[in-house]
Amino acid sequence: MELFAICGTFEIEDHSARGFVLQKAVEKDGEKVGEPWFIIVTRKGQNFYGFENSCPHQGKRLDAGLEDFMDEAGNFLVCRHHGSQFDIDSGACFSGPCQGKSLTPIKIVVDEGDVCVAGVEVFEEDGLDLEDEGPGVIITSD
Repeated sequence: MELFAICGTFEIEDHSARGFVLQKAVEKDGEKVGEPWFIIVTRKGQNFYGFENSCPHQGKRLDAGLEDFMDEAGNFLVCRHHGSQFDIDSGACFSGPCQGKSLTPIKIVVDEGDVCVAGVEVFEEDGLDLEDEGPGVIITSD
């Protein structure tokens, strides 16, 4: 299984979330190209969970580019566009316009203190053109 380290476990506090941007390899016109892939990693105790940063209601980023994913008490992920609330461990929406749906999960593995994305091919070219995409941690292969 291919692992791609995105941060250290110490970089995400308990009951919090952090956004990242990777380049996911996709097939276009017969060749592989890198496409920006916005993800969220959450932590609950010693467990880490990953989700695509895309609300199931309209496909917009949960944080609206503000790097603010959690409710005030730090219990739930919140969509800043519509107010939907999601469990930080399952990604299930229990309140708001997408109630009953879930965030798209990403396989996360902790390997020797690193939080890694597993089972996804990350595009190997440096640099992302992310004008007007807001703040985020951009991850490249180097």
